[in-house]
Amino acid sequence: MLVEEAKKRIEYLQEYIRMIESYTPTTMEEEAVYLYVQLESVTKVVQELNKKGYRIGNRKLTTVDVSNIIRAKPKDEMHELAKRMFTKNRKRGSRYW
Repeated sequence: MLVEEAKKRIEYLQEYIRMIESYTPTTMEEEAVYLYVQLESVTKVVQELNKKGYRIGNRKLTTVDVSNIIRAKPKDEMHELAKRMFTKNRKRGSRYW
């Protein structure tokens, strides 16, 4: 890795840490986005949100619900990051199909 690449990566990680530490989710959607940025797994986000008691109507959340939240038009910087990560992960995962 070149020094310039390492510097860019450090800057990215510092910005990531700043964003995570300063973000306070106030809605289920924000909580889903926040958790996705940290866990990078829709399934794990669904499990966490269901543990916390979040529901849509009277049913538990599904991976489709969380995927739709992430794919929606970004409402803030955290959501934009989650959407980029989601798109990147989808492309990487679908490579084998």
